[in-house]
Amino acid sequence: MANLDGQIFFALLTAMLLAWLVSLVVAHRYTAKLLQCMQSGLAPDENAAASASADFASAPAVPCAVDLGPGIRFARFRLWLAIVLLSLAFAGVIAAIVQAAYIQAEFGWRRWSTLVLVYAWPLVPSIGLLERWSRLKISVWSVFYLSLVAAVVMANSTAEQPFLGVVYWLLSEQAPLLIYVFVFTGPTLRSSGPYLIPLLFLLCLSSLAGLQVLAGGLEQGLQGWAADLPLLLGAEGVFALFVLAPWLLAYPIVRGSARWLAGAYRRQAFSEPWYLIGGLWLIVLLFQAMRLSHSVGASSYWILAAFGLMPIAVTALRRSLAPTGPVPGLLVLRVFRADRDIEHLFDQVIERWRYGGHTLLIAGKDLALRNLEPDELFAFMAGRLRERFIDDEASLRAALQALASNADADGRFRVNEFFCFDHTWKKVLMALLGRADRVLMDLRGFSAQRLGCCHELSVLAGAKHLRCWVIVFDRTTDRQTAERLVAGSRIRPVWLDSRQADAGRLALQALLEANDG
Repeated sequence: MANLDGQIFFALLTAMLLAWLVSLVVAHRYTAKLLQCMQSGLAPDENAAASASADFASAPAVPCAVDLGPGIRFARFRLWLAIVLLSLAFAGVIAAIVQAAYIQAEFGWRRWSTLVLVYAWPLVPSIGLLERWSRLKISVWSVFYLSLVAAVVMANSTAEQPFLGVVYWLLSEQAPLLIYVFVFTGPTLRSSGPYLIPLLFLLCLSSLAGLQVLAGGLEQGLQGWAADLPLLLGAEGVFALFVLAPWLLAYPIVRGSARWLAGAYRRQAFSEPWYLIGGLWLIVLLFQAMRLSHSVGASSYWILAAFGLMPIAVTALRRSLAPTGPVPGLLVLRVFRADRDIEHLFDQVIERWRYGGHTLLIAGKDLALRNLEPDELFAFMAGRLRERFIDDEASLRAALQALASNADADGRFRVNEFFCFDHTWKKVLMALLGRADRVLMDLRGFSAQRLGCCHELSVLAGAKHLRCWVIVFDRTTDRQTAERLVAGSRIRPVWLDSRQADAGRLALQALLEANDG
């Protein structure tokens, strides 16, 4: 049993390492391919916007004049509470099983409650993943939580124990999870790594199975054609053959799993936060099963059945987390730049906005990895990224019909990304503008030479249905040119200097209040 545990543990850590390496390659290749596709196609059609206005203006934005702020704050609180309760439920199951396995005395509620606090630690990175905290922030809050739990453990212990020893024990209980959290909480890797881990885990397990076959064959003596393999391939070649050949057998399962993940995400069967949180707890349960197996044997893996709490909870919570009332649309426009500023603004504003309305934007290299979804990831890895680009009116209609305007199972709305060629982005802009009643525009780095942004400003200035228009600027913005282009707008844009400490909060507040200028 110990050998099996070691193999599973090795496969898990190897899958994490491979997912990290593959994610780095995907990050580089995906952004390069996206930019290549965006710049390909026909020459830009200067008359596209005019022809698109009549064709795609039939689905106006939902008017929403109420202050969305209180509803968004309450929706966020509900989701936080749901995560805490789900974490306590998982921790309660683990604590009960651990107490039964390791402690011979009768069941004690005080001991169980203490263990629940110990095993509920993943709620900290769960909330951190939801809020897109940095690795440093997740680490600080995790250490703070573990320090509090260590104090509780020492207060409830019958024997005197050193504080650092208790903290070390708590950290050892979460070793694989610490690796997962540290590696895959960054903005570059979190969009691909967590979806690659289970697929690579299956491949690693197949390789280990192949090595087991090889070991068995060596013990019994290789027969027939297998006996000639060392002469043909050498020892290293035989080893590589039994490591990689099983991938051919595992490939249909891996491919089917990837397609299932992509399809389930498109159907909104799960959301990114629920997937990431579920992944955290699945790793915790697997690690506990491996540890418990040394005491209770193979039956310890029944603890994995506790993962059934995840789909049950997601289904049960869907209705209570679902928002009510009209759903406003937010169109996000920006100067395409390769820096972190737009991601920071995105996290400050859009992540909060998603509790109350859906978001529309045209894909670009600057936010490519920030909004990479599982179906897009696997389409890219299968060489079908270009198929997602809007090439004509038929593909535009199909993309609009596939627009996710309903809330996910976590109660938040999705960010709908539209992939455009040079000759189609103006039509897409008009179509998206007709489905949004608010606009957030990042004009940092704008100048009169940014013809695309000049066109967007002119189009927005002529829009009659907008309730709010927020423009973010800084010292690199040619504000004089921008103000000239929007001079005829029906509503007065809200200009916000990004250098203000609370610029993100003010932008969100303006979008939520939407006071018609």
